[in-house]
Amino acid sequence: MQGGDADEFIDYLNDGEASVRHRGYVYRFSGLKFHPGRNTYSISVEKYRFSKEPFEEFMELVYYYESDDGDDVLNHVTEDILWDGKTFYELEKALTWIDW
Repeated sequence: MQGGDADEFIDYLNDGEASVRHRGYVYRFSGLKFHPGRNTYSISVEKYRFSKEPFEEFMELVYYYESDDGDDVLNHVTEDILWDGKTFYELEKALTWIDW
């Protein structure tokens, strides 16, 4: 991963959202979110067109996972197919961690 370490990126999601750039798009990882009413955790990945204004051109939700175990959610975001038919770690060499 350009701009940082892939494992650090995943660890960062425990505390907040983070974004990566790939093929002219920005993918915004929501970070691990707790939903008290349902007693569950979730994470999502949204796709945006790369533009001058951050998160101005939303394109689609590319991933969502929810579980009652936060560690399970983080494991899934690294092991499930995210986009281009690949997992996070299969994509990570082509990703650039950005502060957008």
